[in-house]
Amino acid sequence: MEVLPKERLLKTLMRNFIETIDGTEAIMIYTSEGFLINKYTRAEMLNDGLDSSDAEEIYGAFASLVEPSIKKITSEYKIGELGLMTFESPDHHLIFLEAGPGTLVLVISDYNIVINTILPYCYLLVEKIAQILEGSFDLQYNTLTVPKLEIGADFDGDLMSKSLKEAGEFHIERSKKEKVFKLIILGDQEVGKTTLVTRFIKKKYSADYRPTLGISITTNKYNIQGFKDSKIRFLIYDLAGQDFFKRVRHIYYAEAQAAFCVYDVTRKDTFEGALKWYADAKGELGDIPFVLIGNKIDLEDQRQVTTDEGRDKAQELKCSFIETSAKENINVQDTFKILGIGLFFKEIPDYKEPVFLL
Repeated sequence: MEVLPKERLLKTLMRNFIETIDGTEAIMIYTSEGFLINKYTRAEMLNDGLDSSDAEEIYGAFASLVEPSIKKITSEYKIGELGLMTFESPDHHLIFLEAGPGTLVLVISDYNIVINTILPYCYLLVEKIAQILEGSFDLQYNTLTVPKLEIGADFDGDLMSKSLKEAGEFHIERSKKEKVFKLIILGDQEVGKTTLVTRFIKKKYSADYRPTLGISITTNKYNIQGFKDSKIRFLIYDLAGQDFFKRVRHIYYAEAQAAFCVYDVTRKDTFEGALKWYADAKGELGDIPFVLIGNKIDLEDQRQVTTDEGRDKAQELKCSFIETSAKENINVQDTFKILGIGLFFKEIPDYKEPVFLL
């Protein structure tokens, strides 16, 4: 496998982020002393042949905007303890996050963007940047793409709405805590539920199909970049899709804090099935975050459910939406991580095992 230089990896990643996340104007990477080490802007993305003098003019405009915030952070805070800090200008949000020891990443977004909707992506971005800078980024298991998980109304976080100060500054300090979330994976038989979980946990794909009988429970733990002492732990309940399991599956819904409803984009019937699973779980669990997932997009020539159909249905249900390929490792690990980060900062209480009275 070709080993790409860090500069190329960073530029590709930043470009993909800006291209995917609407309203992002620029990404800048600084040392803990405030020295700029890399940068990329939307103007560069839109104009690949941007003249160097024009590029420097754009950077200069952003630099004058950012300089007071950089000075404040480097003089008043210790990198390694910062966590997250945001500032407002009349036209932009400035979002600062840590990306490993001695590195600070700035994401500049349009002021009209609801900042809650992009924060999970920012944490995903800095995790990838940290891995690139420390030399641990492996294209065999990770990707430079940024998934467009379209966040639904049922997952509208309240992180910033309750915390922004009149001065336009907001700071989340690093904390030491572990959050445990129960995630249920729903869908018809053979849509790839177990394969998605395996790809997330073991970072590998298995073509050997073995149907889940009843339920499979697995767990996975990971850190949030910039919050190294904080951990997210998923308890993942992979529920069987066979009809005979319907009688008892409600037992396993209990206390779930999020749900994936998975269908196979090459089988229209599984799309209808995912909607039935959604309605069933929604009736039981109420307003928890649901993600409608169209899997097997590597089989594009066999597709029976279009992206627009999936997206439109998710918007109608007010839930989140994304398409994946467990086989080709497209949007799998990042989707789990974005969900976990969102739950973490939404301050959802830890999962507690229910007690059943017999």
